[in-house]
Amino acid sequence: MQDRYWTLETGGGIQACGDKRSSNALFDLVWQGDGSVGFRANNGKFVSTKRSGHLYANCDTVENNAKYFFYLINRPILVLKCEQGFVGYKSASSSKLECNKATYETIQVERGEKGIVFFKGQNGKYWHVDGESVTADSDTPEGFFLELRDPTRICIKSISGEYLVASKNGTFRLGDMDFENATKWEY
Repeated sequence: MQDRYWTLETGGGIQACGDKRSSNALFDLVWQGDGSVGFRANNGKFVSTKRSGHLYANCDTVENNAKYFFYLINRPILVLKCEQGFVGYKSASSSKLECNKATYETIQVERGEKGIVFFKGQNGKYWHVDGESVTADSDTPEGFFLELRDPTRICIKSISGEYLVASKNGTFRLGDMDFENATKWEY
């Protein structure tokens, strides 16, 4: 099954048998408010998991058996970059993070339940995010969802549903709940 495309078959079944690109191998990622993602096949139906483990594109809405959670499995460490620059500490003695740095800081990613991830700075403290800024100064982790929006870019959403937004001056903070206004981070 290596190097095969998921393909929508007659009757709505999904098989990993496609050896070339086709319209039946195209799926839309539809992000949900709870951090899950649904896969919409080209028949307009969402992919669901049957009790047997088989996949079928036969759901009109994203039901519990059609919800999947996204993780960057091979990325325990993240480097983030936006139009203004890399994410890094404001200064060596500060826990405040900014996104206009010429050099990057590595961010440790810890996996939680149901698609939630936690970010930890190089100082060993967790990210704390609010409507004003992002700091790496918390002993308690705050949860985030990563949403793949482009092949090389993600949006970062808090568990309250607000997206991280970068400003021209290098600050970044929680913004509104519309991903169109969110920063698309290179990772």
